[in-house]
Amino acid sequence: MSLTWLDTEGGPFIVVPRTALAHWSGTEGDYDRACEVVDFVGVLELLDGAEALVLGDEPLSTAYLPEHRALVRWHYAESGKGAADIIRTGLPNAEWEEGPVLSTTGELVMFDAAYFGTEVGTLTDSTTVDLAAGRYRVESAAIEPNNLTSFRVHRFVELA
Repeated sequence: MSLTWLDTEGGPFIVVPRTALAHWSGTEGDYDRACEVVDFVGVLELLDGAEALVLGDEPLSTAYLPEHRALVRWHYAESGKGAADIIRTGLPNAEWEEGPVLSTTGELVMFDAAYFGTEVGTLTDSTTVDLAAGRYRVESAAIEPNNLTSFRVHRFVELA
Protein backbone atom coordinates (compact mmCIF):
# COMPACT_ATOMS: atom_id res chain seq x y z
CA MET A 1 0.00 0.00 0.00
CA SER A 2 1.40 3.38 -0.96
CA LEU A 3 0.85 6.60 0.93
CA THR A 4 -0.97 9.66 -0.40
CA TRP A 5 1.21 12.69 0.31
CA LEU A 6 -0.21 16.18 0.78
CA ASP A 7 1.66 19.48 0.72
CA THR A 8 0.91 22.99 1.93
CA GLU A 9 1.77 26.22 0.18
CA GLY A 10 4.58 26.78 2.68
CA GLY A 11 2.91 26.91 6.08
CA PRO A 12 1.81 24.33 8.62
CA PHE A 13 -0.83 21.65 8.36
CA ILE A 14 -3.80 21.84 10.70
CA VAL A 15 -5.84 18.84 11.87
CA VAL A 16 -9.38 19.88 12.82
CA PRO A 17 -12.45 17.88 13.94
CA ARG A 18 -14.79 17.56 10.96
CA THR A 19 -17.57 19.00 13.12
CA ALA A 20 -15.50 22.17 13.72
CA LEU A 21 -14.26 22.88 10.17
CA ALA A 22 -16.45 25.99 9.91
CA HIS A 23 -14.58 27.48 12.88
CA TRP A 24 -11.11 27.40 11.26
CA SER A 25 -10.55 30.88 9.77
CA GLY A 26 -7.30 30.32 7.86
CA THR A 27 -5.35 33.45 6.98
CA GLU A 28 -8.17 35.62 8.34
CA GLY A 29 -7.24 34.75 11.93
CA ASP A 30 -6.17 31.25 12.93
CA TYR A 31 -3.25 30.85 10.52
CA ASP A 32 -0.99 33.23 12.47
CA ARG A 33 -1.63 31.26 15.66
CA ALA A 34 -0.75 28.02 13.86
CA CYS A 35 2.50 29.55 12.59
CA GLU A 36 3.51 30.33 16.19
CA VAL A 37 3.81 26.59 16.93
CA VAL A 38 7.54 25.85 16.69
CA ASP A 39 7.46 22.32 18.12
CA PHE A 40 6.71 19.24 16.03
CA VAL A 41 3.06 19.42 17.16
CA GLY A 42 0.89 21.78 19.17
CA VAL A 43 -2.78 22.16 20.12
CA LEU A 44 -4.90 25.27 19.53
CA GLU A 45 -8.39 25.97 20.82
CA LEU A 46 -10.97 27.11 18.26
CA LEU A 47 -13.76 29.61 18.87
CA ASP A 48 -16.30 26.84 19.51
CA GLY A 49 -14.01 25.22 22.11
CA ALA A 50 -12.88 22.39 19.82
CA GLU A 51 -9.18 21.58 19.69
CA ALA A 52 -7.05 21.52 16.55
CA LEU A 53 -3.62 19.93 16.12
CA VAL A 54 -0.90 21.95 14.38
CA LEU A 55 1.93 20.16 12.61
CA GLY A 56 4.71 22.65 13.29
CA ASP A 57 8.41 22.58 12.56
CA GLU A 58 8.83 22.58 8.75
CA PRO A 59 6.24 22.52 5.93
CA LEU A 60 6.81 18.87 4.96
CA SER A 61 4.86 16.50 2.72
CA THR A 62 2.54 14.58 5.03
CA ALA A 63 0.43 11.41 4.77
CA TYR A 64 -1.84 9.42 7.06
CA LEU A 65 -1.13 5.78 7.95
CA PRO A 66 -4.58 4.67 9.19
CA GLU A 67 -3.71 1.24 10.58
CA HIS A 68 -1.27 2.92 12.99
CA ARG A 69 -3.32 6.10 13.57
CA ALA A 70 -0.22 8.02 12.55
CA LEU A 71 0.64 11.09 10.50
CA VAL A 72 3.89 10.67 8.58
CA ARG A 73 6.05 13.65 7.58
CA TRP A 74 8.66 13.24 4.85
CA HIS A 75 11.97 14.87 5.83
CA TYR A 76 14.01 13.23 3.08
CA ALA A 77 14.19 10.01 1.09
CA GLU A 78 15.38 8.98 -2.34
CA SER A 79 11.81 8.25 -3.44
CA GLY A 80 8.34 7.63 -2.09
CA LYS A 81 8.41 4.06 -3.35
CA GLY A 82 8.30 1.73 -0.38
CA ALA A 83 7.92 4.57 2.14
CA ALA A 84 4.95 2.91 3.85
CA ASP A 85 6.92 -0.33 4.30
CA ILE A 86 9.96 1.55 5.63
CA ILE A 87 7.77 3.31 8.18
CA ARG A 88 5.88 0.15 9.22
CA THR A 89 9.20 -1.65 9.71
CA GLY A 90 10.61 1.21 11.81
CA LEU A 91 7.61 1.76 14.09
CA PRO A 92 8.23 -1.12 16.56
CA ASN A 93 11.73 0.18 17.40
CA ALA A 94 10.91 3.89 17.34
CA GLU A 95 11.75 6.03 20.36
CA TRP A 96 8.55 7.94 21.07
CA GLU A 97 8.48 11.41 22.61
CA GLU A 98 5.36 12.47 24.49
CA GLY A 99 3.54 15.42 23.02
CA PRO A 100 0.33 17.28 23.76
CA VAL A 101 -3.08 15.80 24.53
CA LEU A 102 -5.79 16.41 21.92
CA SER A 103 -9.52 16.04 22.62
CA THR A 104 -11.76 15.34 19.65
CA THR A 105 -15.41 14.72 18.93
CA GLY A 106 -14.40 12.13 16.33
CA GLU A 107 -13.15 12.21 12.75
CA LEU A 108 -10.45 14.80 12.00
CA VAL A 109 -9.48 16.49 8.74
CA MET A 110 -5.89 17.52 7.90
CA PHE A 111 -5.36 20.41 5.47
CA ASP A 112 -3.24 23.49 4.74
CA ALA A 113 -3.72 25.89 7.67
CA ALA A 114 -3.83 28.89 5.32
CA TYR A 115 -7.28 27.89 4.08
CA PHE A 116 -10.68 28.28 5.71
CA GLY A 117 -12.14 25.04 7.01
CA THR A 118 -15.09 25.64 4.69
CA GLU A 119 -12.71 25.46 1.69
CA VAL A 120 -11.72 21.86 2.40
CA GLY A 121 -12.58 19.68 -0.59
CA THR A 122 -12.98 22.61 -2.96
CA LEU A 123 -9.94 24.90 -2.84
CA THR A 124 -7.56 22.69 -0.86
CA ASP A 125 -6.76 19.00 -0.59
CA SER A 126 -7.27 17.18 2.66
CA THR A 127 -7.07 13.77 4.26
CA THR A 128 -9.32 12.20 6.86
CA VAL A 129 -7.89 11.04 10.18
CA ASP A 130 -10.45 8.52 11.37
CA LEU A 131 -10.48 8.59 15.18
CA ALA A 132 -13.25 7.88 17.65
CA ALA A 133 -14.32 10.66 19.99
CA GLY A 134 -11.97 10.89 22.95
CA ARG A 135 -8.64 12.13 24.26
CA TYR A 136 -5.37 11.24 22.56
CA ARG A 137 -1.74 11.78 23.46
CA VAL A 138 0.20 12.74 20.33
CA GLU A 139 3.58 11.01 20.38
CA SER A 140 6.38 11.71 17.91
CA ALA A 141 9.31 9.66 16.66
CA ALA A 142 11.91 9.74 13.90
CA ILE A 143 12.16 6.80 11.49
CA GLU A 144 15.67 6.92 10.00
CA PRO A 145 16.72 3.51 8.66
CA ASN A 146 19.79 4.98 6.92
CA ASN A 147 21.49 8.31 6.26
CA LEU A 148 19.43 8.86 3.09
CA THR A 149 15.99 8.42 4.65
CA SER A 150 14.17 10.32 7.39
CA PHE A 151 10.50 10.46 8.32
CA ARG A 152 8.86 12.05 11.37
CA VAL A 153 5.82 10.13 12.65
CA HIS A 154 3.10 11.46 14.95
CA ARG A 155 0.78 8.82 16.37
CA PHE A 156 -2.48 9.21 18.28
CA VAL A 157 -2.52 7.14 21.49
CA GLU A 158 -5.97 6.91 23.05
CA LEU A 159 -6.10 7.83 26.74
CA ALA A 160 -8.43 6.13 29.22
